[in-house]
Amino acid sequence: MQKKILAVIIALIFVTSMGTAAAQVSPQTSSPRNIIVGVVAPQQSPVGQDMYRAARLAVQEINDAGGVHVSEWNTNVNVTIDLVDTVDDSPGNAVSPVNRAVTQDGVDLLIGGYGSAGTLANEVVAIENRVPYIITGASNQLVTRRGPQGNYGGFGPTGANSLSDAVGMSYMFHYCTTTYDYSKTVVDFFVNAMKPMVAPDRQFKLAIMFRNDAFGTGVEAATKYWIQNESLPITLVDDLSYPTTTTDFQTQLTQIKGDQPDAVFVVDNPDKTPVIIKQGLTEVGLNTVYIGVENNEDPVFYNLIGQSGNGQLLESKFSPYAGAYLPDVPVYVSNFNKTYSVLPGMMGADTYDAFFIAKAAIESAGTLDKAAVRTAIEQTNLNDMLLITPSGKIQFSTGINYHEINPVTFVEQLQWNATVNQCIPAIVWPANVSEIGTIQQAQFALPAGYPVASPASTSTPASTSSPASSPSSNGNTSGQDMSMIYIAVAVVVVIAVAAVGVFYFRKSKK
Repeated sequence: MQKKILAVIIALIFVTSMGTAAAQVSPQTSSPRNIIVGVVAPQQSPVGQDMYRAARLAVQEINDAGGVHVSEWNTNVNVTIDLVDTVDDSPGNAVSPVNRAVTQDGVDLLIGGYGSAGTLANEVVAIENRVPYIITGASNQLVTRRGPQGNYGGFGPTGANSLSDAVGMSYMFHYCTTTYDYSKTVVDFFVNAMKPMVAPDRQFKLAIMFRNDAFGTGVEAATKYWIQNESLPITLVDDLSYPTTTTDFQTQLTQIKGDQPDAVFVVDNPDKTPVIIKQGLTEVGLNTVYIGVENNEDPVFYNLIGQSGNGQLLESKFSPYAGAYLPDVPVYVSNFNKTYSVLPGMMGADTYDAFFIAKAAIESAGTLDKAAVRTAIEQTNLNDMLLITPSGKIQFSTGINYHEINPVTFVEQLQWNATVNQCIPAIVWPANVSEIGTIQQAQFALPAGYPVASPASTSTPASTSSPASSPSSNGNTSGQDMSMIYIAVAVVVVIAVAAVGVFYFRKSKK
């Protein structure tokens, strides 16, 4: 009897161990289903609406082409969007929608994130739950550098935004420019393209006015960083912040006018930047060059700025008007316009690309396991789509600029087009980009009414002289010109006296 019992026990142990071994060798796989992507975009913002449109277009194209192949299931599946509406993207509204998408809707990954403050708040949900998040906005570099891999953004482990969760931070990816990327483009443009025209023998005078949030303060800090660390010949004559609720900017603009800057760097969104420029030009009389940030590359900005934008500047990395500087750009612009009857914006372009990055990563991983997808995103090596990189490849860094891409940014100048009744931008700087070639479409020119001093002068620029005018074209005669006149008169007098003398000599001979 005891032998039988022992035999049964041994048999049970054997069966149990075999079952465990089988489970370890051949884990159960889930059934095929659609891939759920949470699109994090504030629908009260025109930029957020552009991001959502771009996401829907990308998903339509992916699904129409057969979906995404998941080798674990040995089949193709479609992508489904879960709209994560962060309302106005303020930190108070940006977290709960992401929490719902992650903990209740079970999204496989997140794409989007608009404002820096809102994204720094809501990405914590993805970090804690180990959900891959391809951030296509939020230009503050802390969104991927706030952990140990990015040296806590330089603030150390006890900084206000620092996170010690290295594993969680490894799920964050930044497919967007940072404040340091485009601030460098702006100051380099002023030094290399504009300073020779307006301040060849003195410091270039720059004013910066920015919204007081993570986005604005990030741009301000980056601008000062490049000026100081590269010893650029720029003097920051004004450094003014204002609350994000501000609607009238005359106080700031009047102060700036008194300091007579060569240019004004405006750091705000598509709804506010046009207001600032128009108030400066028409209400305050601050006739200078204004430059906005790339998030203004949106139809709302162009509709609001109107003819006041003529001659003004935008820093950008995507332009729907710039033509085929990358082969995918005109195709995307055409399809977007055909689908939505409006031109696309910059941040939507980032979001569109991110879906194809996610598709490639899932197909490479062969599974929807989030850790495997995270690793595959980190190993992305795709050809450029809608953004330019110096190498022509989309790659995420694993250095101190953790999980960022290396985008090329450029400066556009707006020109009023009476035919379409809108400002049209053209790329004016830089002229060339490695792997792409020439991207410049027009030469930068000072806008009409810009005050320019004599090139040799270090005094405040005059208010009426044209950059093309000569020193004598303002109605004043120089000393050199007077001398020439005196000489000419003397010659005429000599000739006249000689003629009279000859006349009387001949008369006397007769």
